[in-house]
Amino acid sequence: MNMSKLGTKEKPAVVRVQTQERGAQIMELANVHGWQVIVGIEPDNTENIDDIKKLQRDAKPEPKFNNQPSRNAPCPCGSGKQFKRCCGK
Repeated sequence: MNMSKLGTKEKPAVVRVQTQERGAQIMELANVHGWQVIVGIEPDNTENIDDIKKLQRDAKPEPKFNNQPSRNAPCPCGSGKQFKRCCGK
């Protein structure tokens, strides 16, 4: 039984699109996330991107970094005051 993760070399995501442009969009998205995808261009069939939707649902959001210190942390300017009472005003 193959338990490979979807979007890997062992189990690539398979999608069907109607145009070359849509295929390029899917490939660009896959490249950004490092997913392995097989794109079929079939103008006479309906689009099927269910595997990509599943990969997007399962993707972890990128952490957001805030360079600003917390309000009660010492101010980075070196004054010795809390950030909220110094440069955070």
